[in-house]
Formats: sequence, C-alpha cells, structure tokens
Amino acid sequence: MSMPAGWYDDGSGRQRWWDGARWTEHLAPDGSAAAPSGSAPASRVAPVLGFVGLGLAVLGTVLACIPVTFVVGVVVLIAAFVVSLVGVFTKNTAKWPSIVGMVLSVIGGVIGTVVTLVVVAAALVGPTIPVTSPDTPSSTATEQPSPSASPAPTGERPSPEEIAAGVEALAIEGGTTGYEDQPGFFPCMGQYFYDSELSDESLRAAAAGEDILGAERDLAIDVTTQGALACDP
Repeated sequence: MSMPAGWYDDGSGRQRWWDGARWTEHLAPDGSAAAPSGSAPASRVAPVLGFVGLGLAVLGTVLACIPVTFVVGVVVLIAAFVVSLVGVFTKNTAKWPSIVGMVLSVIGGVIGTVVTLVVVAAALVGPTIPVTSPDTPSSTATEQPSPSASPAPTGERPSPEEIAAGVEALAIEGGTTGYEDQPGFFPCMGQYFYDSELSDESLRAAAAGEDILGAERDLAIDVTTQGALACDP
C-alpha cells in the first residue's frame, strides 16, 4: 500500500517530499516539513476580521447620522477602519469584506458629518414673524383684538409703545415664539413701524392687534420683514 504524500527520510538522512507515488526533487535543507509550492496548498481561513470591520462600519454609519450619537458613531467608524485594515493584511483570507469595511467607514464618517452639520444649522435658525400671504384671507381681521393690545384713539397716530403691544399680540396669535428672552425686540418693532411710511389708519390697525389689509398690505409686509431683521440681527 502506497504511503500518503508527505516529508520522509529518503534514506540519506534528508527529508524529501513523497507525492504518494514516488520521490520528488524537493528537499528540506533546514529540516522543516513545509510542502513544496503547488504540492500541498494552504487552506483558506474565514475572513472573521473583515466581517467584523464591515459590521462595525455599518453600525458606525448609522450612529454618526444621528446628532446625539455622532461622537459614538465616529469612534465606532475609527475602530471599523482599524479592524478592516488588519483584516486586509491577514494571510489566507478573503480581502473583500475588509476593503468594503474600510471604504464604508470613510464614507459613513463623511455622511454623518454632513447630516449633523445640517441638523445643527437648522436648529440654530431663529424664528421669524409669520406674514399672511396676500392671496390668503386673514382670519384675524374679524377677530377681537387681544386683551394685551392697546388701541389708539381714532384719528391719531398711535405711539410706538401702542404699536409694539399690537404687533406682539398679533405675533402671539400667529404662533410666533422665541423672543421671550429679547425684551427689546417688540419695542424696536413698534418704533420701526412708527417711523415707516404706513398711514395712521394702518398703524391703528397694527396697534389694535389686527392684520393690515388693503392698499398698504404689501408695504406692511415689507416693513415687518425689514423690522424683524433690524431688531433681531
């Protein structure tokens, strides 16, 4: 019965490779029993590190896209890159999971950074005073003035303080918030309205907490926008 392939003493004291049928020319000069090239191929190992790095890259990308977990996501992506890099240099393993993990960890970091910056920038945008579109009928025109508004006497140009009270009441009715910590905002708006080219009649409507309608509506919209920019730089 023929011996299985392997290293054996050929009778001269040296290790020679037996291929299962005959002696080959391959000798082991240092006495090691390493199989000659092509005679006994090494078995491949499952790319464990590659799949671990790929999984961490996916997890890190998800966490990095959530602002509250952005820092944790970045740390996971760095770990994914390192593990995938080690997997690339591991012998006798498939390289594609490690390569994909490295690429995804970089792309995930970029996407997470962009998403976080957009969300933070949107959160920092201050509130604006809503202006009713000219094509949309105003529901406040038929409503009673807010108790906080101080209507001016008929025939007189209301004071900046009266206008400020009316503008504040109108803003609160429209759902505008965010100026509680700016006590000077609405007084500034009242003075801005008072110094504008709006007629006394329109200013009396503003002081009464009513929307300005009619021919001066477009001018009122422009005064509101410019006043908000000037009073809340």
